[in-house]
Amino acid sequence: MATISPSPGETIDWDSVSRFKQPEDSLGYLLWQTAHGWMRRLNSALLEAGMTHLQYIVLGSILWLTRTGKPPSQARLAQFCAMDPMLISKVVRALERKRAIRRAPDPRDTRSKLLTLTDEGVAIILRCIPLVERAYEGYFAPVEAREREFHATLTTLFRSMKPDESP
Repeated sequence: MATISPSPGETIDWDSVSRFKQPEDSLGYLLWQTAHGWMRRLNSALLEAGMTHLQYIVLGSILWLTRTGKPPSQARLAQFCAMDPMLISKVVRALERKRAIRRAPDPRDTRSKLLTLTDEGVAIILRCIPLVERAYEGYFAPVEAREREFHATLTTLFRSMKPDESP
């Protein structure tokens, strides 16, 4: 296997190694940097409510999935969030300690846990939503005039990641 490490004093011909002249030329690099920048902005905004970005995502997703009246299982939540089930379990335990959610066995499958928001969890998410929306407005202000186009592009990329669910 060839290595790229040059010998002392030798330079690398980057044009032969990568089509990108600098990191910012790569969509992957830009997406990675902007996604992490967005998460840092959210974590900073959510400190006021004693929450993290992941905790907010989990609480908000439980609220969203419960809108039909049926609480989601941890497995369904992990699938919806496209997150590792072990990470979901860790965040769920932290939210349980904050008394924001309740886990209960599914009466149809005792191996499965159903998640519901407590009154405290609802109060937390309602405190967090304005914080997140202010962060959103500030963070995405540079693309405000092109938000619909930017949203459409991200939606296309997002949908391309989803497994094909056709029969």
